[in-house]
Amino acid sequence: MDDDATRHSMAENDSAADDEGRGGADGSWATDPDGDLADESRLDGGTGTEDDALPVTGRILDDGRDALDVLLRVVGPECDGPPALWFLVLDATDRVLPLVLPIAEVPIVPDAVVCANLVHVLASVLEHDAPGGSVVVGYVRRGGGDLGAFEAGWSAALQVSAQREVVRIRAEAAIGRDRARILSTSW
Repeated sequence: MDDDATRHSMAENDSAADDEGRGGADGSWATDPDGDLADESRLDGGTGTEDDALPVTGRILDDGRDALDVLLRVVGPECDGPPALWFLVLDATDRVLPLVLPIAEVPIVPDAVVCANLVHVLASVLEHDAPGGSVVVGYVRRGGGDLGAFEAGWSAALQVSAQREVVRIRAEAAIGRDRARILSTSW
């Protein structure tokens, strides 16, 4: 895990957005810890979709900040829900594919068999749809957004299963209602 992981406080960034006259009310999110605002709104009409397609499909991710931005756009209002895992699929060039796997209402403590089965499915998806690709993982829960027991437990379990299946985890992020941060990257 990175010591200087990218931190993202949604409440702070909404305030900064209001100060800039660009308004947190329009759904804009900062893509870095300094509060610079993204040009695109986070969601289209609160649905998390734009014309029934992910608004981030085709985007090439260059680093953890990009991964966090994409995850925030995809997860949208689900960041205020029960614990869930979100997987974005990237091709071999780190381009976001229109394949998102949300696993809702996962237990706080990971189960090794569930992790193994989940990573096996991810390996099959990568083999079929994105040879040489990878995944970005979002650990999502209402009170999350940092490294807690939920995030650490699932990360460790997924890493073990991913090594067995040779699934590359490109980045991991913790996402909560009020904050989000990158936990690790392999860029």
